[in-house]
Amino acid sequence: MIIGLTGGIASGKSTVSKYLAEKGFKVYDADKIAKDISEKKSVQEEIILTFGNKILDENGNIDRKKLKEIVFKNKEKLKQLNAIIHPKVIDFYKELKEKSTDEIIIFDVPLLFESGIDKICDKILVVISDYEIQLNRIVERDKIDRELASKIIKSQLSNEERIKKADVVIENNSSLEDLFEKVERFCERI
Repeated sequence: MIIGLTGGIASGKSTVSKYLAEKGFKVYDADKIAKDISEKKSVQEEIILTFGNKILDENGNIDRKKLKEIVFKNKEKLKQLNAIIHPKVIDFYKELKEKSTDEIIIFDVPLLFESGIDKICDKILVVISDYEIQLNRIVERDKIDRELASKIIKSQLSNEERIKKADVVIENNSSLEDLFEKVERFCERI
């Protein structure tokens, strides 16, 4: 069974993902897969060709912070970056599904619905948090200003849209203990 795990930025999705991995589930993290893909020379060349030298650091490498600022301030730029990376990530997940046995596999994908990966999942688990909680977590974790953090949140699907497409929703507005209890209840049902 393939379980698609998703949630907005700073919703607690990655915490849930790590917890499930610690419980012995096989978890495939789309961010890590996308990062690995984006580090391939051919993909980096495509990104530089699309966004220009302004995204490079002093050593000629892609500066992820500069790239993030560009794509989250301009939806068209975000679409361009996603058009480079998403098809390769989707292919990776499709190959995994074809090779999977009867075991439970978790696809940890922030943009599960936007990328279409939800269509190859058997169940969808969505982690949500209130907007202000997300905003504060991003500012603290990523050391960015509230305005950029807000733009990142607003560039993603809303909680309401995710909930409509979910089989299970875990709300993460409280403590880690509370979150882990909810994940345990989810695990008992699968």
